Amino acid sequence: MTGSSSERPEQRGIWQRWVGEVPSDSDMKDQVATANEAESRSLDFVQRVVVSLLVLVAMGTVSAALAAYLVVGHTTIAPGDLTGLWLMSGVVGLLCTGTILLINRRRPYHPLLVVGLVPMLVSWYWVFGPGA
Repeated sequence: MTGSSSERPEQRGIWQRWVGEVPSDSDMKDQVATANEAESRSLDFVQRVVVSLLVLVAMGTVSAALAAYLVVGHTTIAPGDLTGLWLMSGVVGLLCTGTILLINRRRPYHPLLVVGLVPMLVSWYWVFGPGA
């Protein structure tokens, strides 16, 4: 028993017993690199979600507050001011949605951009609709 090929099974490592070969250093480096890439993708995703939520709260609140102000005080606001504030709520909503789409690496002219018009459309019913 002088050659390395005649080792007893208990002397071989666990990896050799399971697979039959020892992984090279480059294989282990590839596994580590893959793990690092997966971790960085996960961290990138979490960062995009957090920043998107911050933008939604900061800009979405402005759009919703303008729309709510229009619904509550539409009888005391001059008609020209009413239209201007109504349009501003839509523009701020579009900017909010566009910013979130850009943060999440989407085109700024994605169909989800229409979601930014929701506060404007909801307030339209009370401000200009049949009950106004």
